[in-house]
Amino acid sequence: MLTPIDIDNKVFKKAKIGGYDIKDVEDFLVLVMGDYEKLYKENNEMRGQVEALQQAVDNYSQLEAGIDKTVENAQTEADSIKLEAQKEAETIKSSAEVEASQKLEDLQRQIIKAEVDIETKKNQMRIYKIKVQSMLEAQLKILNDDVEE
Repeated sequence: MLTPIDIDNKVFKKAKIGGYDIKDVEDFLVLVMGDYEKLYKENNEMRGQVEALQQAVDNYSQLEAGIDKTVENAQTEADSIKLEAQKEAETIKSSAEVEASQKLEDLQRQIIKAEVDIETKKNQMRIYKIKVQSMLEAQLKILNDDVEE
């Protein structure tokens, strides 16, 4: 691309016959150079803006990739925490079931022992009742025998 300086430094050969008026050519070149210089500067400014915008887009793309990675990591961590919580819940549930089963077995053993103890006490009471009854009958017989004599 030509620069405004290239246009300003351009030298034309002079024609011997039927050439252009040098002053008109130079005046026109000054006009062209002014417009071209303005366009050239605008073009450079726009290139700078495009580069800045491209850099901003690149930065936002990197930021987006970082956010995506963060979201992905957060999801992975959440899934890991959820899985760990489920495992812990299963462990707690299993432990509670085992403990409840053991307590139920202990209670059943205590009930059976209490029933055996009650039955033993009932038998002891029957035996005691029979002994007392026998003793009373023996005493009554003694009394009756003494009264008859």
